[in-house]
Amino acid sequence: MKLWPWLLDLTFGSPERERPVHLWLPLFLVWPLMVLVALLAFVVTLPVDAVLLLVGRPYHHYTALVYRTFALFSELRGMVVRVKDDETKTLIDMTVY
Repeated sequence: MKLWPWLLDLTFGSPERERPVHLWLPLFLVWPLMVLVALLAFVVTLPVDAVLLLVGRPYHHYTALVYRTFALFSELRGMVVRVKDDETKTLIDMTVY
């Protein structure tokens, strides 16, 4: 598993502007909140999965769902999105580091 994304680089450009707007958004500031959400989610899903397994319900994989959701966040690192509008000649670049 990769490390979690730590920075979001956004660039907005249009023909009206001489230089594009460039924003660096630090994602590592969100990590403590994500850890808190993960802990709360696991505290809830572990007993729910255990009860559903004992009752014999067919779906009792909520803990795996939460784990895979957080694994998805780690896979966002390296994602590049480029949007270009041919009519207005605007450009939006987003890169996750």
